[in-house]
Amino acid sequence: MSETDPVLASLDPSHERYIEVGEMKMLTVDDQRLAVVRTDDGVFALDNACPHQGYGLVTGELGVDGEGEPVVTCLWHNWKFRVRDGVCVIGEENVACHPTSVSADGDVHVSIQRPTKAEQLEVLWPSLRSALRNNYVGQLSRDTVRLLDNGATPAEIMAVAIDATIAMTEDGADHEMALAADCLAIAEERNGDDRVLPLVIGLSGLSEQTRGREPMEVAPADRGDVVELIESEDLVGAMATVGTMTSLDARPKLVEAASRHHLGYGHGSIYAQKTFELLDRIGEDSAAALLPQLTRSLTLMTREDVLPYMRKTTSAIDDVDLDALASTTRTDPSMPDSIIAEYLDANAPGIGRAVELAADGLGVEGLIDIASLGSARRMLRYDLANERDAQSNFNWLSITHGLTHARATRWAWNNHPGPHAARMALHGLWLLFDTGRLERRTAPQPIDDRDGDVVTSDPVGFADELLDEAMDDRGGSFIVVAHLVKTVRAALEETQATDSALPLLAAARLIRGERRERFVARNVNESIRFVRTGRPPQR
Repeated sequence: MSETDPVLASLDPSHERYIEVGEMKMLTVDDQRLAVVRTDDGVFALDNACPHQGYGLVTGELGVDGEGEPVVTCLWHNWKFRVRDGVCVIGEENVACHPTSVSADGDVHVSIQRPTKAEQLEVLWPSLRSALRNNYVGQLSRDTVRLLDNGATPAEIMAVAIDATIAMTEDGADHEMALAADCLAIAEERNGDDRVLPLVIGLSGLSEQTRGREPMEVAPADRGDVVELIESEDLVGAMATVGTMTSLDARPKLVEAASRHHLGYGHGSIYAQKTFELLDRIGEDSAAALLPQLTRSLTLMTREDVLPYMRKTTSAIDDVDLDALASTTRTDPSMPDSIIAEYLDANAPGIGRAVELAADGLGVEGLIDIASLGSARRMLRYDLANERDAQSNFNWLSITHGLTHARATRWAWNNHPGPHAARMALHGLWLLFDTGRLERRTAPQPIDDRDGDVVTSDPVGFADELLDEAMDDRGGSFIVVAHLVKTVRAALEETQATDSALPLLAAARLIRGERRERFVARNVNESIRFVRTGRPPQR
């Protein structure tokens, strides 16, 4: 569609709308402000608003680039646009250019091009990919607004972002994928412009963590059992094999692979959950991109259960009849506070005791509740003074994994109940114990549960407020925002699953409490200690 002004400008010096060579004028057609530019090559019309932040191009400068091509410069941030077609030569995105014509008597006519939604989408999708490639957060934001305005869904936007980035992660599906899954869920629960912030938080995380990396991709080929390939650390074989599988077929296999070890302080289970939740939202077409990257992370991640501090627990879990544990049933949905207190203050993970409790009527679900509610209490009594201790190797991000791992275990149990999810539940009890190592050196703080009634009356609204705070720029660096969002999402789901306000109260304390980002300082302190003494950091 186009609309033409009868006479926008004139090449006749006697005309009141005369425009000289080398001149720019801001003129309006049908409420559309245009920068009309005359060069030796003719007359051109661009949108007057710079696509960066809307400053007027006619307040800028008209010049030439290194090849003599006329360009207009927006002086606010030095973005430069070719006059003949609006292409951005320095900056992030092009400015719209509209056709002009000159009549025999010198009158200049401009046809305002108003592209259809389909035509806009044809331009916006490549623009979004370009923004992801370059980590241009402003362009990501503008493209997201325009894509939504033109009928794209949040799931479609995230699917394109996953396809454009996920193969370029450092070690496979990681925090950026988990954050994307959570942010898409938030966006789909909201309406209008309230969808933009969570979407862009997710997009920017994917972009920031993959910018400049080479893709790691493997051609699909059946090389055998994917669990055994992961177990033997045959990375190429595992990635190739899962590339031949549907998400429905791959899910029980990758849940099993994630349960074989306590991977990366619980992240193996968490990433499995988030990958399949993300696929449920963006569709099976993205499985070919996502599943090999989850497989890569499960193959490469630290197998914590083989490390010295977890070997005793690993041996205890190996002695458990997991099939028998998985067959126990829950006969009492309540969870006595005394059991939570027992595990919080124990001097061991209590694997044997857990098997007894499951058989006595708690079932595997009850063990998950212990890990969930115990982790929430652990967060509520965390000594915030530790956040001011530059020498401490323990912080908020360590302790939140107990809650998010419990949520991932519940997801695995709900989708694939059996021995593998049961093993995850036992891993969760070890993690609950391990997150108490600071308490065993200091002392727990009193629990403040004054907001319990607020949570109980409106858990979703309470969680939404926390998510808004988590996504605010005060959240800090990518890794902190990823943990904040992940913890609030898990806390809401665990509050709903356990009918307890504790998980959301714990998340609120994390979001609103004292928090110190010290990734550089911590690495410096650890490096000095190691170089001077040769000793690893204290757990």
